[in-house]
Amino acid sequence: MSTPPKPGNRMSVRVDNTLSDDLAALMKTGMTASDAVRLAVGFLAHGYRDLWEQDVYPEGVAPTRMKMVAPPYDRRPTPSATP
Repeated sequence: MSTPPKPGNRMSVRVDNTLSDDLAALMKTGMTASDAVRLAVGFLAHGYRDLWEQDVYPEGVAPTRMKMVAPPYDRRPTPSATP
């Protein structure tokens, strides 16, 4: 098992077509590429830790499949903060 980079250190990731397309999808929401990578890694890590803490998988074992569940988008306009 490798050691994660220490906070403050830079890391590099080779960008292939799939990663580029995936980042582009996340960036459509207005976030930067760095924000997208942080969000994606944090989201997946949260899912892994949750499964390990619930003893669904032993710690250190990646699940074979995961899914994301999101509530339906509420298309109603949000009320304005000013009258």
